[in-house]
Amino acid sequence: MPVEFSVSPSQLCLATKQLIANRGKYIETDSADIRVFQTVAIFHCVGTESELPVDGKETGSLRMPLRVLDRISEVVSKSKSGAVTLICEPGLVKIDTLLIKHSEIELRKGPTERLSLPIDMSLLDTLALTKILSSRAIDEEGMRARANEAHKLRRSAIAGALSALQSLGIEEWQVNHLVDTHITEAAKRLETNPDLSCFQ
Repeated sequence: MPVEFSVSPSQLCLATKQLIANRGKYIETDSADIRVFQTVAIFHCVGTESELPVDGKETGSLRMPLRVLDRISEVVSKSKSGAVTLICEPGLVKIDTLLIKHSEIELRKGPTERLSLPIDMSLLDTLALTKILSSRAIDEEGMRARANEAHKLRRSAIAGALSALQSLGIEEWQVNHLVDTHITEAAKRLETNPDLSCFQ
């Protein structure tokens, strides 16, 4: 069953701008989750949430790359009518007579709990989060690309440190141990967030 709702173009553009603001390079990798109810839609992306009035014809939840939502917003901004209707199916969004296709547009199974995370979460906190949350929870939060990049940066930082400290006889396991200790301490700090309990 598709998710279908009508929305004011200006409201949709405003919600999209709020999600994109201060996101930097993550606009390319973050996803937007949209929960459509009868009278309201909630747009969520790591670090940002926006709520706007809609006419929900077929309620439900969906996820799409943020850059796809930005493209939809750009198309909708040119509409001269007071409301546009979006019909969302796996792999596509239909806006009136226009189709926007993307393999990562997916319908979801109802609303899910979302963590309140900062939009600019540090590398250390991102790595700590991957220790606390299950792989499935990382995916649910739309943080897979961030988590993968954090692990890549960790490996690169360790290689750089090892190269710089080699003349002192520092071994790789020692650098890894130091990094792991810091990540574990950050994870303990993050675990005090009561929201995390249902994601572990």
